[in-house]
Amino acid sequence: MKKIKINVPTKWEDITIKQYNDFIKLFDSKKSDRIKSLEGVSIFCKVPVKTLKKVFMKDIEKAYSLIVKMTNTGREKIEMKKHIEVEGKTYSLIPNMSEMSTGEFIDLEHYCDENLNNNLHKLMSILYRPLIGKVDRFGRYEIEPYDPDEEKDEKMLDLTMDIPFGVLDFFFRLETKLLADSNNYLEKLK
Repeated sequence: MKKIKINVPTKWEDITIKQYNDFIKLFDSKKSDRIKSLEGVSIFCKVPVKTLKKVFMKDIEKAYSLIVKMTNTGREKIEMKKHIEVEGKTYSLIPNMSEMSTGEFIDLEHYCDENLNNNLHKLMSILYRPLIGKVDRFGRYEIEPYDPDEEKDEKMLDLTMDIPFGVLDFFFRLETKLLADSNNYLEKLK
């Protein structure tokens, strides 16, 4: 057997949106578990399937089990990032969600309802846009106006998964807290 070194991702920062999308499609496919293991390792470890076919199956299965374990842990500790780098340029989160344009809101809702996993890159291109100028000493900033574009969406495929998980988990936690606070308030009114 040929010896090759495989770098198995250990955290969400090691995985891009594109890799995650490819993995979800593979996971949902009707392929056999062994094929899923082989192709999953290929996707996340960036090693061609042809090369991996020369490796012991037990090593592929071990790498795949480490990947699956990693994908099932660690999301709850990811923090939302207001500013990120995309191709050497600073992109920033919409600074004030209550001032979102109709287009931003409708597109966010549509992509969430349609298929969240397949649309993560599109969601990120709505939520994060190029920073205009600099962040001031009070943390205020301005981003480019919303102008949907497939090329902008495609750039976001290279973002690491900690970025979408951080922002989506922030909104999920916010929704949960708001629901709990509303329920507490309603209980006090009784």
